[in-house]
Amino acid sequence: MNVDEVDTLVRAASASFWVPPEGEHRRADGFDIVRYDNGFVYDTGVYNVDSQRPATALIADAEAIAREWQRPALYWHGLGDRTRPADLVDALLSRGGEEKERLALLVLGLTAPRPALEAPADVTVEPAVERRQVEDFRVVESAAFETPLQPVTEEQLAERRRDATDGSGEYLVGYLDGRPVSTGGTSYVAGCAVAKLWGGATDPSARGRGAYRAVLDARLRAATEHGCRLAFVEGRVTTSAPILRRAGFTTYDEVFMLRQPVAADA
Repeated sequence: MNVDEVDTLVRAASASFWVPPEGEHRRADGFDIVRYDNGFVYDTGVYNVDSQRPATALIADAEAIAREWQRPALYWHGLGDRTRPADLVDALLSRGGEEKERLALLVLGLTAPRPALEAPADVTVEPAVERRQVEDFRVVESAAFETPLQPVTEEQLAERRRDATDGSGEYLVGYLDGRPVSTGGTSYVAGCAVAKLWGGATDPSARGRGAYRAVLDARLRAATEHGCRLAFVEGRVTTSAPILRRAGFTTYDEVFMLRQPVAADA
């Protein structure tokens, strides 16, 4: 693939985001905003910020929606050197914004041979489509991200099965000695040209045992079978990004997320 093709596919992957069945998504003037429920740590996500409007106007619009949803903060995703308006980050910081996460945008071409990940034989990987597997997925997420364990609803279970059936995505769980220890999801975007990897996590008690690599390898093999040309992932700079680079990914860009408190009154 040439540079222009990679740019096009990365933009398509970066623009996609998850809206749970119980959530709400709105497209505002210059950004998307999603309400996440059920204890999701970034419960009011702002995505795809791109506008020539003043930063204060974007922030005011987002805050109005957050107040309507009775949320105390906004989580602005994908901020970086390319963010427009250019003064948005400074405006968010002046309102108490705090950086919560810094991510490397990493890409891997899937049309050529890739490095062997040497996944350990004692890690088995299963699709998370049955209730037990989806609950195991949640258990790992809770341990990895230190968040409260939330129950799996029928709507969420139906979403997992629907994605697996229609080929739009999949959820995988890695087991070590029969215990769920690692997770990873994939969304197929841009007409299945891109495999957007997300949700890669490992229980702290099992880190260093190769479970992350096993789940990653399974996702990349599935993406190749789907005919994807590119794998895209946002990896935490200090944790998963080094592993992903050793797996053959290259850094395309770097972005970060800010948590901005929402004023109680307009």
